[in-house]
Amino acid sequence: MTFDYNTDVFSTLFRLVVKAPFNAARAVYKFYVCSKAEAELAGMDDHMLADIGVSRGEIHHKVWGI
Repeated sequence: MTFDYNTDVFSTLFRLVVKAPFNAARAVYKFYVCSKAEAELAGMDDHMLADIGVSRGEIHHKVWGI
């Protein structure tokens, strides 16, 4: 019984360690993409934003999904 528990703990820790770099890379990529999109939308005038159905105050929330 102890062996199974230790094996489960080891495999769980191993998965976390292996996935950590991929999760970090995914977070960095999402930050880059969302920051770029937010900057592009912020550069639009109010009429362009209205055409796509977004007000200036909604940009951050729409881009980041908050």
